[in-house]
Amino acid sequence: MPIQIADAYRNSIFAQRQTGLLFNLPAPDPDHEQLPEGISLCMIVKNEERFLAECLDSVKGLVDEINIVDTGSTDRTVEIARSYGANVAFREWRNDFAWARNEALAMATRRWTLVLDADEELERESAGLLRSLRTTPAGLACVYINIVNVVEDATGIGTMSHRLIRIFPTNPLLRYGGVIHESLARTDGGEMAAVLTPIAILHKGYTLEMLAGRDKDSRNKPLISRAYEENGDDTFSLFNFGNSAICSGNIDVGVEVLERMLATAPVVKLYFPLAYLMLGQTYCESLGRIDKALEILDQGIEKFPDDAGLLFTKGQVLVKVNRLDEARELYERALNLRERMAFTVMTDEEIFEWKIFYAMAGTYEREKDYTRAIEYVDRALANKPSSFHLQRAKAGFVESIGRYYDAEVAYRRMVEVDPQRGRLELVNYLLRRSRFAQAIAIVENEIDPDSNADLVAMLNVSAARAARAAKAGDPVPFLEAALRRAPAHGPAIALLEQILTERGDVAALDRLHSDELVATCTRPEDFARRSFRLLALNRNEEARIAADVGLQLDPRNAELRFNTAIASLRLGDETLAAHEFSRVETHTPEVHAEAMRLRARILLRQGDRAAAMDAIKSRLITVSNGADAILDSARTLIAAGARTDARALLEEHVAADSRIAVELAGMLMADGDLAGAGRIAAASLK
Repeated sequence: MPIQIADAYRNSIFAQRQTGLLFNLPAPDPDHEQLPEGISLCMIVKNEERFLAECLDSVKGLVDEINIVDTGSTDRTVEIARSYGANVAFREWRNDFAWARNEALAMATRRWTLVLDADEELERESAGLLRSLRTTPAGLACVYINIVNVVEDATGIGTMSHRLIRIFPTNPLLRYGGVIHESLARTDGGEMAAVLTPIAILHKGYTLEMLAGRDKDSRNKPLISRAYEENGDDTFSLFNFGNSAICSGNIDVGVEVLERMLATAPVVKLYFPLAYLMLGQTYCESLGRIDKALEILDQGIEKFPDDAGLLFTKGQVLVKVNRLDEARELYERALNLRERMAFTVMTDEEIFEWKIFYAMAGTYEREKDYTRAIEYVDRALANKPSSFHLQRAKAGFVESIGRYYDAEVAYRRMVEVDPQRGRLELVNYLLRRSRFAQAIAIVENEIDPDSNADLVAMLNVSAARAARAAKAGDPVPFLEAALRRAPAHGPAIALLEQILTERGDVAALDRLHSDELVATCTRPEDFARRSFRLLALNRNEEARIAADVGLQLDPRNAELRFNTAIASLRLGDETLAAHEFSRVETHTPEVHAEAMRLRARILLRQGDRAAAMDAIKSRLITVSNGADAILDSARTLIAAGARTDARALLEEHVAADSRIAVELAGMLMADGDLAGAGRIAAASLK
């Protein structure tokens, strides 16, 4: 007699949810007509000859037909498409992405449709899955795929992914809507059904090379505005318009739109974490409102507690106000959320690969705990060894604790990663170590002066600084050599001006000032110097223009941002000046501290005490002489009538310096609080 075994699996919830189809797609109605097996690739293109072939190569042999709508190419795009057997239709561009997409969809004849852009490629690992889909029965359920965006910035190349429906049944009931950021929907108003899949495509449109060759911003702005005007109550239109406004510098409008969207949306959408993140970053970086940034991010985390991006961003904000332990707790929480982020609309994979580790290193650097900082930057480098940015951080940390052999190894590794910038860092290191012969040997033997004029100029500036610091010869010839290579070289001019001023060489100073104003600026540092000089001459409009041009080359340059703010202030635009001061980043502490000082004064004049206090707090975190800054800030508050805030500031820091205690005691006496003044005075004498 056979043994009977109870099949518990068959009755489990997991088993009941299985459909037997690929990706667990819901089984279509038996009466639903099935188109011929296969996949139709549908695309819209214009002047995509640079990378269309790579896109089509990635799906060669996997799709059964290629349908392309060309909206006016003048290069070899159509020729390339036809070489792959594509069906090409020509349409005049109507400033409507959904319309163009739907024109391509109308050409499809196979069971499933795949939509790609020309700068995208199917990842090799997904080929088998896509091939298996060809024969899978189709109803109206769609397929989410993972779009891995290759992103390039100052730290190197990384990835950020998001999920979109890009594969779906070929059916006239499924069509795109929206003139920009178009999305798929059912034309009968029915509910969209979709499943998550591991299929992935690689999007290369955010690399510096791709961005340099396109002008998407000028094309997209009017379409985003049109979508907002036509669908002002639509949540997605609000999101795109608000995001676009912030990115374009129209901060107040963007913030108002995103906040209205979050407050009035009837249904929580998957992209809402991005709105909270954008608002938090904007309040922190652009508006200098740390408390408001934390409030917004807390609201987002309450609704989306498993969103690593929100936790990571809040940690970054907390670091700005020196709440380092809290920041580290958030970073650790975020590290454990990688798997859950697979179900979010946007995932920054770099957060888990290196950004959290680098951020942790930064918190320990603030505490001068370089041993722990090295531990975490090493973890970041383990996942991103080719990052010049991380290698430079590692070199700086080990140099700070006197591990000079390890520091030199790290600096030489930087040369391997980026020969030009790496040699500059290595030569500077050797000069700091007074190893002048080795530094000069690198300049003379490893660098072609004709093809590396900028690098040679910068190395000459480094040599001048080293000679000046070591009192080992005249630094002026080095600076003159630098200016022969790069006549507008900002750092060379600034140092030479300082030396000539100390020597009282008025004639040479006059020549320097005259020559620099006619030299052609090419580097951000050149524009920083030029705008500084124009400010000294009270040519404020010209100074602002020069600083703005420099910021296009380096948006994070603190001196350029500061000079823009000063010029705006002198031109009478206090609101713009306060905004620009708020955007001066902390990587140049002295400039940031002065920007926050001036921003606080403007805000106090405008009556915004909360934002002014945020600026004062930000100043005190980065300023080198805390007691002087505290006293100056307190006196500024008193002058603006904010005595309560001034008193609170002094009381918070009274133990830091006896001068603060004296100031507070004097203030209390003036307010008639003799007992309090006596208590403070007595405590300061202990």
